[in-house]
Amino acid sequence: MNELPYTDPKTLGVDPNRLKRAEDLLTKAVENKDTPGAVGLVLYKKNIIAHYAVGFRSILPQKTLVSQDTIYDLASVSKCVGTTTAALMLLEQGKIRLDDSVAYFFPEFSGDKAHIRLRHLLTHTSGLPAWLPIYKNTCDRESWKNALAKTELEYKTDSKVVYSCLGYILLGLILEKVAGETLDSFLNRELFEPLGMKDTGYNIAPSKLERIAPTEYSPERKYIITGEVHDENAYSIGGVSGNAGLFSTAYDLSLFSAMLLNEGIWDNKQYLTPHTLNLMNQNHTAHLNDNRGLGWVKKGEYSSGGDLLTEASFGHTGFTGTSLWLDPKLDLAIILLTNRVHPTREGENGVIRLRALFSNAVVASLP
Repeated sequence: MNELPYTDPKTLGVDPNRLKRAEDLLTKAVENKDTPGAVGLVLYKKNIIAHYAVGFRSILPQKTLVSQDTIYDLASVSKCVGTTTAALMLLEQGKIRLDDSVAYFFPEFSGDKAHIRLRHLLTHTSGLPAWLPIYKNTCDRESWKNALAKTELEYKTDSKVVYSCLGYILLGLILEKVAGETLDSFLNRELFEPLGMKDTGYNIAPSKLERIAPTEYSPERKYIITGEVHDENAYSIGGVSGNAGLFSTAYDLSLFSAMLLNEGIWDNKQYLTPHTLNLMNQNHTAHLNDNRGLGWVKKGEYSSGGDLLTEASFGHTGFTGTSLWLDPKLDLAIILLTNRVHPTREGENGVIRLRALFSNAVVASLP
């Protein structure tokens, strides 16, 4: 297995003093209680030049130190690493196309919803609401499909970008029907296992529980969530969902990032072709109110990737406090994992600003 090397940043022309500013930002965020702890990883030219572990993995029920191999609930970063990648793989396999309608797979989607295409789900332009507490009345995939088929659109399809977890849950259900298996089964075989992402998956094994960063106390579940997906809708569907559910480490995400930055190839295996990656990274919503690739966010105003990444960059964030940004032009990936909702989501979210500051400090250290 082709593992990523840890390299002295100076050998790649990186200014170590400037790079240290990125670590200092994480230390300050922990001191300010923006997050209990953080793991930051910088991948430059397929070399790991920084891998920080700062603060605590958990505060309750007891304080435990964070480590480089701490496993985090990725929340909506799952949409890109998992669901979007599965969609692109099935596209390359000739099983779907972007202009397939939702109704082609699920005839229950009729009327104005019959005009929704897979590209609309991937770019958050379907017209479906951003979020609804559907979990309160559903408990399986069939009931989820029926509930989404009855959900009214909030705007005309392809008229604007509205980030929608519901759209990605629907996308996940469609991909599972096409693949003939659940998302976790498909992705474990096609992506995580061959790529060597040993700590990545849905519904992480109990044997790894001691390495998992807990999220928040749930009044509904009546305990601090640890090793179960934080998102209520994803939890109701069994923890394997198109919108959330993936757990991973910074190192595993660096393997995934290295594959994308290496034109879809890693360890002599082609996961995605350059043609597909080029399509993924185009701005498909330049005519609308936000910049979206397929699944990923493109750099734009108020970008969580900061100010210094190039226009080629793309990334995503997760509600629990996770972030992944890649810049093919700089051959750079910036991974920042926090559990800013532990022990509660209440209070100011300093992690949102931290992401951009951390990214700026990293890019400013490059030659």
